Amino acid sequence: MDTPTATFTERRFDGRRQFELYSDRIAISGIASLGARFELNIDLDALVPAPDRLWARSRGFWSGIGMLLVFSTIPLGFEAVLSSYWKGLSWVLAAGGLLLALATARRIEWAVFRNSAGIELVTIARSGPDRDNFQRFVDAVRTAIIARRKERSDRTDT
Repeated sequence: MDTPTATFTERRFDGRRQFELYSDRIAISGIASLGARFELNIDLDALVPAPDRLWARSRGFWSGIGMLLVFSTIPLGFEAVLSSYWKGLSWVLAAGGLLLALATARRIEWAVFRNSAGIELVTIARSGPDRDNFQRFVDAVRTAIIARRKERSDRTDT
């Protein structure tokens, strides 16, 4: 079994992922917040070496905003017909939405590696314990893709 040339650990509100870069592939394993585990390998031959950059908020942010709007509107709009229990529950859920939105409000930088058809194959987020090594890891992936392409073209030339 070969050893990875670089690793990166990503941890976000919605889960965590571990990236391991090898000379021919990138192995990604992780777990989502609700328990779904995954392991996949992406062949470096399939990737374009120029990553796109994206700065976006987590889906949890917009879910939190939605919860805040919906559950704060219910007790105001139906004040006369709701019992105090349902009003209180609505305000608690609205507060939960506010907390979710605040916890996920920061925009996250993403490096997006695509295939030649433009389809996203690998996304890497600047978050978690290795966030300071994000650029170094993205550069290592880019360099490995270029080296793999060069190796492949040298084989076809001879």
